[in-house]
Amino acid sequence: MRTSLARPRGGTAVTKRPNGNHCCLHARARINFGRDLARRHSPVAPQAATGFPSSSSQPEPDSAGPSSSSSTAAVTRSLAHLWPKVSWSRYHLQVLFVDQTDTVRGRLAAGLFERCAEWNGYGRALYPWSAGLAPGAPRDIHAISKLTALMRGASSLEILPRYFTRPPEAFELEDLDRYDLVLALDRSVHAALHESIAAEYPPGPDRDYYTQKVCLLTTFSHYESDAVLTRRGGFALLPAQLSYLLKDGAGGLAASKAVVDIPSPDLASPDGAAQWEAVVAALILSTASLVKYLVDAYPENMPHYDPQD
Repeated sequence: MRTSLARPRGGTAVTKRPNGNHCCLHARARINFGRDLARRHSPVAPQAATGFPSSSSQPEPDSAGPSSSSSTAAVTRSLAHLWPKVSWSRYHLQVLFVDQTDTVRGRLAAGLFERCAEWNGYGRALYPWSAGLAPGAPRDIHAISKLTALMRGASSLEILPRYFTRPPEAFELEDLDRYDLVLALDRSVHAALHESIAAEYPPGPDRDYYTQKVCLLTTFSHYESDAVLTRRGGFALLPAQLSYLLKDGAGGLAASKAVVDIPSPDLASPDGAAQWEAVVAALILSTASLVKYLVDAYPENMPHYDPQD
């Protein structure tokens, strides 16, 4: 892994995030299970991603199913160049979701990503976390009330409480070394991350290396076909609850696919419940598609993993 030349930023004190090679000893068995399950999701076998081993192929979207259309396929092809190259050389991937304040959107995305990864057998190989560009001040009584509402909503989605109870954390340039992929929740965050990289690194390989790690989360929303996203049963990409919320909630799947910037819901507003529902549906779509993309990127010819080596 490259060594970051970035300087630490000042500002709000934050807690340290996990940043090590904390791959579980059982990761290989879980990866094999997840890869076999992923093959059943799609008639197209996963393809190796560039970086390990030396292959330049990218995962191909699953376009099978009655819901596929030529227009959907065209949108998918137009976004393919925005999808990053990932390396499974450490037998696990660490993913960071970044929003403005590390209060709602990034945490919710990380929790849904983890649930989908667990469902697909990759819970010990795909590790999510979240951070914000400018974390807020310590919580006051209004923030505590908001946290209570968030905890209630997260509990209904079976997201672990730890995603909403820990203190907010600030994004640092060093996170580009700590994480394999950094996902921006909206275009303003995406632009700010790229500006930070451009300010730190002159044009060249280092800038290119870090820039390709930073992606807009919703660019993955069109990776999978509607048929795969809403499939039910043992070979489903999503648990039944999340599949239902994606298909039948907040205007349906088409409305979620139209989202570019994940909004921050105002839970205190009269339509706060509807805003929450729309954000949840958009995040289910993008995080599930991201999980499938990363699963598909697992190379067929990876060497056997031996934790004793």
